[in-house]
Amino acid sequence: LHRSMTNCLKKRRGSFKMAELDQLPDESSSAKALVSLKSPKRNQRVAMIPQKFTATMSTPDKKASQKIGFRLRNLLKLPKAHKWCIYEWFYSNIDKPLFEGDNDFCVCLKESFPNLKTRKLTRVEWGKIRRLMGKPRRCSSAFFEEERSALKQKRQKIRLLQQRKVADVSQFKDLPDEIPLPLVIGTKVTARLRGIHDGLFTGQIDAVDTLNATYRVTFDRTGLGTHTIPDYEVLSNEPHETMPIAAFGQKQRPSRFFMTPPRLHYTPPLQSPITDGGFPVEFLIQVTKLSKILMIKKEHIKKLREMNTEAEKLKSYSMPIGIEFQRRYATIVLELEQLNKDLNKVLHKVQQYCYELAPDQGLQPADQPTDMRRRCEEEAQEIVRQANSASGQPCVENENLTDLISRLTAILLQIKCLAEGGDLNSFEFKSLTDSLNDIKNTIDASNISCFQNNVEIHVAHIQSGLSQMGNLHAFAANNTNRD
Repeated sequence: LHRSMTNCLKKRRGSFKMAELDQLPDESSSAKALVSLKSPKRNQRVAMIPQKFTATMSTPDKKASQKIGFRLRNLLKLPKAHKWCIYEWFYSNIDKPLFEGDNDFCVCLKESFPNLKTRKLTRVEWGKIRRLMGKPRRCSSAFFEEERSALKQKRQKIRLLQQRKVADVSQFKDLPDEIPLPLVIGTKVTARLRGIHDGLFTGQIDAVDTLNATYRVTFDRTGLGTHTIPDYEVLSNEPHETMPIAAFGQKQRPSRFFMTPPRLHYTPPLQSPITDGGFPVEFLIQVTKLSKILMIKKEHIKKLREMNTEAEKLKSYSMPIGIEFQRRYATIVLELEQLNKDLNKVLHKVQQYCYELAPDQGLQPADQPTDMRRRCEEEAQEIVRQANSASGQPCVENENLTDLISRLTAILLQIKCLAEGGDLNSFEFKSLTDSLNDIKNTIDASNISCFQNNVEIHVAHIQSGLSQMGNLHAFAANNTNRD
């Protein structure tokens, strides 16, 4: 055994291939670990001579750095070492809160000794606690199977919370307090790729499949292409966002007025009897249009990103941006604006079909006033009516003025509901902008400036603050679907 270890050391000088380690005798598995961890010879060590501190810090030895980097690179070439690094430091977004929280011993300690407030105990006291807790069962096949099953269950619970499919959060007490939010399209990630190219690679999410709990990732390295990766092997390169588990229970709010969403009377073309595969042909046409528009928009965004990179490069070199470049950039921006308008129209029609096909799912058309807006308008009218007739006679007899006061009061009630509701439904948020536009269209032209300075600007500030509580910036702008 000693002769084999010596030959390996002379041959590789401290860095070994897995094939060479496997050539060692089978009974020397512990010796393999010793060989792989054996330090180089003493004459190869870099002598560390104490030096006096100077005004400027001394630069590190380049040769020593290259030597360490070369040895580390050789280590990471070993398949087992590479996998060990992945298992030790790579945690996906869905697994981070599960593995980086309290370990089983801390959890058991809290449950068994809730009154124990200190962690600074002597060895004898820790030994007493371990004897009271019993001997843990570890490294058996039953233990690993039980741990894998518990991990799968916790992952599935987190997915249900992410998809808002849970009504009672009390059944999820075994989960951590902070739940990670699902990744969205366009997120830069590091994903585990298996098969021929086994390892970690950076890429970007192109699609999300909540049914199979996977992400469609397009990798940056040339030749890797696009692959479907499970969510427990995808890590966001950006700081991951979390949400308190209690907030998921607050989002399950019952319908305020109707047992089922109100129905709209659609035009005959929307109720076409011609179907294909159980779906109206017109609906399939709109979905096809939607897919093509999104594909074209994705290409335009890619071109815009490349031009932004080119413009930043020119700016960093203090080089002028040519007229032709500006013309191409402006053309792409204008085409994107037109694509957004077309996309908004197609989405509007698709949403109407979805509401017609599944009215019980609460899919409301975009132009339908939301339930919250109706409720606030009715409540505002009642408040204004009671305040106006509190003295027995109406204080304001002009119906236009009372209607304006009612609408402005409804705006305040909508803001209150959005702030207290906590869910920030996108259509309810957009209804605030629609209410402002309705009021603006009814007032006299001479009062537009006063309305903008005293009402609209303050509501815009409130909208900006509310939009920071959720990803609703797209709905903070005015509706572009103006025919």
